[in-house]
Amino acid sequence: MIIWKQGPFYPELGKKIVELPINAKAGPSDDLIIIEGFSVEPDANGNFVEGVNREPYSEDDLDAINTYAIIRIVINLYNDLFGKAIKWSWWEKGNKDPLKVRIRNNDINARYLKEQKCIELDFYGPFNKWTFYCRTVDIIAHEAGHAILDSLKPMWENGDTEARGLVEAFCDLTAMFVILKQIDLCEYVIMETDGDFSKNSILTSFGVGHGFDERPNSEIRNALNDKKYIRNHESAYHYSEVVVGLLYDLLCNLIIDNSCNEEIKSVNLRKCGQIWIAGVFNAFISCDSEKPTLVEFGNNLLEIFEEYNDIIKQCLKVRKILSGTV
Repeated sequence: MIIWKQGPFYPELGKKIVELPINAKAGPSDDLIIIEGFSVEPDANGNFVEGVNREPYSEDDLDAINTYAIIRIVINLYNDLFGKAIKWSWWEKGNKDPLKVRIRNNDINARYLKEQKCIELDFYGPFNKWTFYCRTVDIIAHEAGHAILDSLKPMWENGDTEARGLVEAFCDLTAMFVILKQIDLCEYVIMETDGDFSKNSILTSFGVGHGFDERPNSEIRNALNDKKYIRNHESAYHYSEVVVGLLYDLLCNLIIDNSCNEEIKSVNLRKCGQIWIAGVFNAFISCDSEKPTLVEFGNNLLEIFEEYNDIIKQCLKVRKILSGTV
């Protein structure tokens, strides 16, 4: 399948072909995902690359293919981490409907709608021209993260502010996980930062081109932040930035601790990333199913990354999360 490596706001990255271990049907679709309103046929080789009847895929077709492929990549990533197949939250009631994905509708939003069993990826703007959320990999991954976490912790999506903060953090982290699984994007991160992870990169920037100011390449959030825990804060997004910032600090320390002169920097980034991804995922899964807190999440990190307890305690102290509870 043809996908954007990161999205149209990174034209130098462009697109690439990925191989997914599933036989997608027309749509593209499968038992877990359906792109509503599209019925893109596979090419003569059974793939979604070359087009049909010697006609290349249209821009509309490619949007559907890109959206499907990124969501499937996210599902496969979490299937591997969880050790078994993810099931949507509504499947517990015997309803086996796939996750519906609506792209390019007449709305200005990207969101997961639990009750409607769907993700919406609509228009964004205005700048010189409107853009589409379905072309930006980290936006798609973020919304897919909502559906994944809802299948694992169904009480969190509509929980209190800390629970929803952890949800938003999980979803932003999903976009980071997708990058760290791909060696070509790890190489790009190294090129951007020259191996200095205190510099901004595709790994730290979320939603480039979809931010809230007048700059065309403004971002929504960034892992390079100094946000700190404040009890009873009204914003779930504040808590999510605290968590993502904390975890990025931890990743940077893991990379430093595991680096050696003989190893290619991008290989080390990907290797450390896999350790980090597995531990972070388990820290989320180990949280209370109904009322998780950032303090609990921090304690889980200490248990899971026992070898790095001193580093984690320092990171938690900087973010004012533990307050002497450990």
